[in-house]
Amino acid sequence: MLSGAALLPGWASVTGHAHELLFGFGLAVVTGFLVTRSPRPRVLALAGLWLLGRISFLMMPGGALALLSNFAFALLLAATVAPPFLRGAKKLRNRAIAPLLIAICAAVPSVQLAFVSGPVWLQFLLLQQSVLLFSLLMLFMGGRIIAPAAAGAIERSGGTLHHRVQPTIEGAMLLTVAGAIIALAIPGAPPLAGLLSLAAAALALLRLVRWRLWACRRRPDLWCLGAGYAWLVVGLGLLGLSWTLDLLPPSRAAHAITVGALGTLSTAVMARVRLTRNRHQPAQQPLLPLVAGLMSLAALTRLLGANNLAALGSAAALWSLALALLFLLLLRVPAR
Repeated sequence: MLSGAALLPGWASVTGHAHELLFGFGLAVVTGFLVTRSPRPRVLALAGLWLLGRISFLMMPGGALALLSNFAFALLLAATVAPPFLRGAKKLRNRAIAPLLIAICAAVPSVQLAFVSGPVWLQFLLLQQSVLLFSLLMLFMGGRIIAPAAAGAIERSGGTLHHRVQPTIEGAMLLTVAGAIIALAIPGAPPLAGLLSLAAAALALLRLVRWRLWACRRRPDLWCLGAGYAWLVVGLGLLGLSWTLDLLPPSRAAHAITVGALGTLSTAVMARVRLTRNRHQPAQQPLLPLVAGLMSLAALTRLLGANNLAALGSAAALWSLALALLFLLLLRVPAR
């Protein structure tokens, strides 16, 4: 698209590309991770609406079918995953996941309506807020996955992980990222959003260091998760610098999150879930660190070569190769 090639209408603009990365790929990952105990008809309905939304958006992104199918998918997803968190969560920071998921689902029709008839500045504002919403979800869910896995690995090697839950840091991250999302919508307040984003990056880095993943001996699968979480730190930091000092465009900085964090964390979690459910050891799979390395290399190439078409093509090839290797890994592990 950036080289002037004729593509499908949904891929013919930057906002269309961002829409499909976040709400096509990203929201599908969220669905696969959170929808685990629903009746089969509901799961099939989610899959059908998602597929219809992808096809209709790519062919006619401004059509009623694309808007209705994507909105129906987001609405059904919110109705499926939000109530259990509202009912089951006892602590306030755990209850925050339900409104966060609802906000992500509400962003789907909002971004698409802006894509159809809104000004360009509104499209990019909503997309930036959506990136922060996904960042907040990854910050929250990453802690729920990495911390217990790291604690178990360190304990098996004879050590102890003292900073496992870190509720104060987690609550502060929720507040700072939420504040940045709100500040972006206030005229003249992007510098405040930048400062809040930088604070969230610092908190996430402190949390990551306290997990002591380097002490998880011979656990490259956990190091892959740590790499994905580290990309969140980088992404939030770059977004903060873009909003405060204008060192680089926010759309460029966001790729540290959408490619580095989302790509690395999602592939690592997919592989770990598939392997552990079928009684395989994730630490013994050489493809897993290779996939994470390719994702990180894709993110670096995308960030450093933003104005170079060859670099953009290389980043796309690295991303695709990482997903192809993940697909190969999933096929090699037969489901029980």
